[in-house]
Amino acid sequence: MTFGNDNLPKENKDHQLVRMSDMEFKPFSLLNLINGMDSYLNQFFKHINTQLTSNPHWINTYETDSEVIIEANLPGCTKNQIQLEIIGNQLRIGVENSILEEVNYETHTGRKQFYQRREHVIPLPYSISEKETKTSFHNETLKITFPKKDIKRRYLTIDDNS
Repeated sequence: MTFGNDNLPKENKDHQLVRMSDMEFKPFSLLNLINGMDSYLNQFFKHINTQLTSNPHWINTYETDSEVIIEANLPGCTKNQIQLEIIGNQLRIGVENSILEEVNYETHTGRKQFYQRREHVIPLPYSISEKETKTSFHNETLKITFPKKDIKRRYLTIDDNS
């Protein structure tokens, strides 16, 4: 057994590594491995992308003179899937979707379960009262309305000194 340069990998004309030795090696195709991984990752990200963008939510927050209004478009959702939670001066809108599918085979019965949860947390300038808040859900649009509170605003001046 020699430990010379004959056992080190060398590059051929196609820029592939070739092992120069007395032993016969089957060529390992790194290109096939890379293509396989690339194909797998492409399919994985296509699947994830369809899950993330299949039912996009948009939220619009605006004010009138007397109230703050939050509208959320929730396509494909029902009223029972929506959970609203007031946390201090934040409003959390959560949507849950759970599907349980039973598949009958000749020898056994299988079950598939899909669970998805999406939520948005909306920071508000002050805490809101549950009693004064009005909510409605119509045509896949959630509308939340609550009165503006009288908040005394004070502005700070910026000094010229550093």
